[in-house]
Amino acid sequence: MTEGAGRTAAAVGYVCEHVADIQELLAELGDTSPVERVLAAVRAGEDVTEPLDRLHKILQANGDVLGVYGDPGRSALRPAGVARPAPVEVVFLCPHRRCTRYRWPGAGGTPVCGIDGTPMARERLR
Repeated sequence: MTEGAGRTAAAVGYVCEHVADIQELLAELGDTSPVERVLAAVRAGEDVTEPLDRLHKILQANGDVLGVYGDPGRSALRPAGVARPAPVEVVFLCPHRRCTRYRWPGAGGTPVCGIDGTPMARERLR
């Protein structure tokens, strides 16, 4: 397997493993088609480079600095003293920042405010 093919295969594996999280993020942005294009190309046995590149750029532009290609945890080789990165943790908070309510991600999509039905704010834990 060439280096480029290995990188692409690792990216497809990342999308496969995190497809629900990626779909959730893209749904919040209003367009899940970038990940659907990757999945359709994989299912059809087509070249996935262009759809992966597009998805990678969209994820990076929306806060995922590693995108689909940049997860250093996929490499077996790491510099000495560099640990595997911690997984991204997400929590939903009051969309108006007026109460202390929070919800952990789960089935059923984005939770909503119990008072006015506004979708709760998705925040990354640091």
